[in-house]
Amino acid sequence: MGSRLHAFMYPCFASCYMIPYLHLANKLAEKGHHITYLLPKKAQKQLESLNLFLDSIFFHPLTLPPVEGLHVGVETTADLPPNTTRKLISDAMDLLIEKIEAQVRALKPDLSFSI
Repeated sequence: MGSRLHAFMYPCFASCYMIPYLHLANKLAEKGHHITYLLPKKAQKQLESLNLFLDSIFFHPLTLPPVEGLHVGVETTADLPPNTTRKLISDAMDLLIEKIEAQVRALKPDLSFSI
């Protein structure tokens, strides 16, 4: 890979997805590539220490839109109260699709990773 690529990452808002995505982002950045990584604001604070390439991995925080049954302030599956379905996070993420598609069109990444 002689040329620099731009990767766009939009993982599911659960640690079991966000952390492996960030490990992959670090591997890509190590090879000289740039990464746009979308994640919730709270998760950004938790994952910043795992970003080994601050000049190549760019976090773009998102706010989940309101969804019936999803408590205010919930941003990841870890924030969900007991007995609350994870589908609510997925439903809220689905409402971001137009915003995400607009970012992809504007940034024109070479690679896109999403769940």
